Amino acid sequence: MGESVWSGRADELLLRTASAEPTPGSGAAAAVAGALGIALVLEALTITGDDGCAAARARGEALVERVVAAADADVEAFAEVIDADGGADAERALARAAAVPLDLAAAFVDALELAREAEPLVKPTLESDVLGGADLVRGASTVALRAAELNVASLEDRDAADAPALRQRLDALRQRLAE
Repeated sequence: MGESVWSGRADELLLRTASAEPTPGSGAAAAVAGALGIALVLEALTITGDDGCAAARARGEALVERVVAAADADVEAFAEVIDADGGADAERALARAAAVPLDLAAAFVDALELAREAEPLVKPTLESDVLGGADLVRGASTVALRAAELNVASLEDRDAADAPALRQRLDALRQRLAE
């Protein structure tokens, strides 16, 4: 794997994303945006700082870890798709390239629940951070699902064995995000 999405400055990440290189792509970008959204929720919980925020903060920190790991996993998974020679190798790569953004979207579903729980806990002056963080997470979840959709559709076109389970998971996550 190349350089981590998280190892450089934000302006460098923007340039890498806008370059002719295929990675980082939409899954990694979703992870970065979603991580920033969760960070806004954590900021509000930290500044509020009372005991009622501690458990929510711990959950949020665990979610950030999941999302941070997903950014680099997405880069790796897409690189595997590009490098796949075809056949079963390509199907395995596509299945992983679908599963990684689905894992990311699942973390975002949990993050949206955290934001809903955090809103009444934080100081009123910090509610905009929680709501804005939730907006970033919601948008990032849409991007993650779009990234997964393309790979699931490719697997369905190949009649791959993993396709039905991945489609079911994709549809379930879409439903949960719509609630």
